[in-house]
Amino acid sequence: MCILKKQITTIISIILIILIAVFAMLNLEKVDVSFGFTSVEMPLVLLILVCLLIGALIIFLFSSTQNIRQNREYKELQNQSDERQQELTDQINHLQDSLKALETRLKNSSGKQEIGAKDQQISDLESEIEKLTDKLSSQK
Repeated sequence: MCILKKQITTIISIILIILIAVFAMLNLEKVDVSFGFTSVEMPLVLLILVCLLIGALIIFLFSSTQNIRQNREYKELQNQSDERQQELTDQINHLQDSLKALETRLKNSSGKQEIGAKDQQISDLESEIEKLTDKLSSQK
């Protein structure tokens, strides 16, 4: 796609150069050009080419300043994006550390709950043993 675009641009540029050359060749007579403080006689072809060159330079300067401004804005946005990504990475790391701490606390809490449940089962079994012992004692 990019190669095709470059080829089209090259072809259009060549056609424009040919048209300008033909137009310039049709205008070979000399003309007076007044600069306000002086007057110069020059071929119309040269005047056309000089004006074309000046116009191209003006367009180049305007596009260059816009490109520089856009590059500066892009760099600023890239820096802001990098900073934001670093902040988010730091937050993710902090949240992961917090998650690990909470998982450890949960495991400890679950362990305590399991121990509590086992203690309750032991107490229940001991009370059943006492009841059975009492029943055995009363049957004797």
